[in-house]
Amino acid sequence: MKITVLTDQDGKVLATVRHPEEKPKGSAPKFGLRAVAPGHKLHEFEMPTHMEKMQSAEELHRALKEHLTKKS
Repeated sequence: MKITVLTDQDGKVLATVRHPEEKPKGSAPKFGLRAVAPGHKLHEFEMPTHMEKMQSAEELHRALKEHLTKKS
């Protein structure tokens, strides 16, 4: 599953958007994230499978920050 992650200048995860596996049919609304503040970054990648079932936003954000730190 693809995910878009918005981080601040310190690498803290501010927001996430998970991309649906299937394209919505019809006129489904489209949404996303934009990095507008100085130092904010967008990261789009295939989310590791062990994170897909995480229900807690706090736990997911912590795991994503660690994942992004390892990637850089």
